[in-house]
Amino acid sequence: MSDVVTAHARNWIVRVNGKAIHNWTTCEAGIDLADLAGVFRFTLAEKVPEDSSYKPTVKMHDAVEIEIHSVVVLKGFVEGLNPSGSDRALSVVVSGRDKTGDLVDCTANPVGPAEYRKISLETVIGHLANPYGVTVSRQVETGAPFTLVALEQTDTVLGAVERLSRQRGVLVTSDGLGKLLLTRAGTTRVQDKLVYPGGNVMGMEAQITQRHSDVYVKGQFNSVLRGSKSALNVGSVPGQTTLTTGHRAKELAASCRIGHCVDPGVGRYRPIVHLAKTQSGASAETQNSANPTLDSVAQGQGTAAPAGNAAYQTGTRAPKRKRTRVRQAADPWSLQDQADWRYRTARAHSEAFVYTVPGVLDASGALWRPNALIPVQDWYNGLNGDMLIGAVTWVNTGHGEETRISVVPPDAYDLSGEADTPPTSGRRKTTTGTSWGKS
Repeated sequence: MSDVVTAHARNWIVRVNGKAIHNWTTCEAGIDLADLAGVFRFTLAEKVPEDSSYKPTVKMHDAVEIEIHSVVVLKGFVEGLNPSGSDRALSVVVSGRDKTGDLVDCTANPVGPAEYRKISLETVIGHLANPYGVTVSRQVETGAPFTLVALEQTDTVLGAVERLSRQRGVLVTSDGLGKLLLTRAGTTRVQDKLVYPGGNVMGMEAQITQRHSDVYVKGQFNSVLRGSKSALNVGSVPGQTTLTTGHRAKELAASCRIGHCVDPGVGRYRPIVHLAKTQSGASAETQNSANPTLDSVAQGQGTAAPAGNAAYQTGTRAPKRKRTRVRQAADPWSLQDQADWRYRTARAHSEAFVYTVPGVLDASGALWRPNALIPVQDWYNGLNGDMLIGAVTWVNTGHGEETRISVVPPDAYDLSGEADTPPTSGRRKTTTGTSWGKS
């Protein structure tokens, strides 16, 4: 018979199917703004079976609830079991996601409907999430109803939600308890700070990867600017028809829409194109507006356009780029919003700084939470100002508590551009590159 290790952690409670278990040795749970669903993982010290009557502590699809310091932070289901053992000892690593996890890899509306017309963002997301027992909470304005939402047969719920939410500049995240939040980034502030080295940070890890200089979103839609009558109207009087010019150009501008966003932090010419899969360019208001004006670099040229049929000057593609104009309240919803959203989230994924701090509570005594601004002082990475907490993982090692906090640029999930240059956060040159911080 094997020895069983029992971990009594008064500040942490792990429940399986509503019943608290005590034979877990390590546990962690986290929420990431980039991943929608919260995740958990814990390790069990199990008895080695002596006969066929043995029943394991946890089975696949069991309901799991994790409570930390009297706060339930996650409710979900077991999605992975990894047992390993010998004749004397047996351990099992249990992993899973919160209730919104099924939205990530399950099909949206497998039997229809495949189209929605004149529908708001929160209504269509609620319709897709409802069969999974997931509710929706709208915390911000979500813009005008969509002209048309078309779902592909193989669309996952997350895929559909992501396309729609980025078109409205809305951040969709999980509260860990089975609710989708339609919100915006950085609306709260943590009464604490992260300091490395010589501060409250036990460990630092950074991941910085390249991204694209120009982000395009392209789509083709039916023009809605045509008149309701045909060119030959039996009610018209001969000789009264007035010929118009520029009709072809107007039709082309109405049906072929683009969004374009410049990332001034990328010094090389590195464009990428995404195809629109929603009718964000189909309204008359949008089709009457002009597509964005492209500078010479965006057009695939150097600092100046080549003369005649001369080749493009590839060796001069390093001009100082202007930041794309931010959204104005009067702007119609268009593919430009999708381009802005893709640019900002790509930047968030390319620059992440992870700091490990002792304990799971901040200076105010509350659990560390994502989607809040926090001052960061990191001399190595050149950070000295506000950053956005993009992900939080609470960890119980069996010997103590700690929190892994991932921070990203403050405007990483902001469409309006209001957070691009806040008073406490600007870009400055450092020995390791360009970063956010006080000048």
